[in-house]
Amino acid sequence: MPLIAYVVLMWLPLKVNASATRFTGKYWGWHLRHVTGQVLASRRYTETVTTTEYNLPAGSSVPGTWTYVNTNVYDQLALKLADGRPANVEVVNFNVSAWPGQIVSFWTAVKGHRVFTFAVLNHTTNQQNVNDQQVFKIMLSQPLQIVFVLYLVGLVLPIGFLSVFGGAGVPFLLWLLLLVLFVIGQKRVRRRFNKKGLATLWQRSHAEAQPLLYQY
Repeated sequence: MPLIAYVVLMWLPLKVNASATRFTGKYWGWHLRHVTGQVLASRRYTETVTTTEYNLPAGSSVPGTWTYVNTNVYDQLALKLADGRPANVEVVNFNVSAWPGQIVSFWTAVKGHRVFTFAVLNHTTNQQNVNDQQVFKIMLSQPLQIVFVLYLVGLVLPIGFLSVFGGAGVPFLLWLLLLVLFVIGQKRVRRRFNKKGLATLWQRSHAEAQPLLYQY
């Protein structure tokens, strides 16, 4: 039943309201913020963090070590808004293609303490850049993603047992079918959002970009 609930959750459409201020339906708790301006300067830098964990296995005097390397790419941009005010924007692991002189909008999703940019719209080049991983965070929060993965792993043994000794493989086929539907559903929702939901964001921010485009 929990797996079925996850599948249904993934097939629910991701939509924004007409004023492009929040998501609707199941995603009503997510709000939208954005800023539109002319890029004055941009800077990109990479930050790598290496973490080493030590663990002493039972019965051994030699500690085991695990090393994790995490690399993040930061883009910092200085903007001039339509009213002349300055604004600074920073995005992480987004690969922003915006150069000085171009008019760009940054769209951010907000829910509680979770804040991240998921779309960058370049009104000069008409390029729409959407971070699918960030959109997936809106559809399924990271804690729920972890629970989902653990649940899938935890089901492998009982489903394998039932398939061999009591279900003639039917439980495994149902589990596999639900997993396939989950993958197809989340891809379908993101694809439709990139076509329809993004159009609302573009319309809102493009109207704000017109004075800057005229100046440019």
